[in-house]
Amino acid sequence: MAESLTKSAVPDARIAQWAVLWKALGLETRVSVSFSRRLRCSLGRCVPARGIVRLSMRLLRSRPELLDEVLCHEVAHVAAYELYGRRARPHGREWAALMRAAGFEPRVRAPWRHDVVEAAAARPRRGLRYEHRCPICQAGRLARRPVRQWRCAACVRAGLDGQLVITKRNGVTGG
Repeated sequence: MAESLTKSAVPDARIAQWAVLWKALGLETRVSVSFSRRLRCSLGRCVPARGIVRLSMRLLRSRPELLDEVLCHEVAHVAAYELYGRRARPHGREWAALMRAAGFEPRVRAPWRHDVVEAAAARPRRGLRYEHRCPICQAGRLARRPVRQWRCAACVRAGLDGQLVITKRNGVTGG
């Protein structure tokens, strides 16, 4: 569940500064920023058309520079959508220009991302009871429920069916 940021935690002033740089005045009033415990593998998510930015709770315990960069990254998606419309690619030229104008390298993954994400990945994930394994190449995935439509991408590319064998993992809750 997402938790709203308090005024002291939201760098509204930073968003307003970027909005001036990007000629998207008032952007800070149209962007809703919240933190979520559910973001495990990514540090941020954005719904540009609705102005929604969701950041990982782990960013609150990370380097301030990382929080600043991830926030800018996600807010730049909203600004690119507002300024250029749907034709702007998520990490395209327009978005990259906004990131550079704000003083950040336009990258999809932050260089310190692993400091934050690996700590979360080390914890076992609860409830992964079904193993989906390719009988040809032995690639596997875990899930809470059997997902019969999943296929092995490598085998499908090779022209094979790619159907996975699903087995229930008895008594195992970790990942």
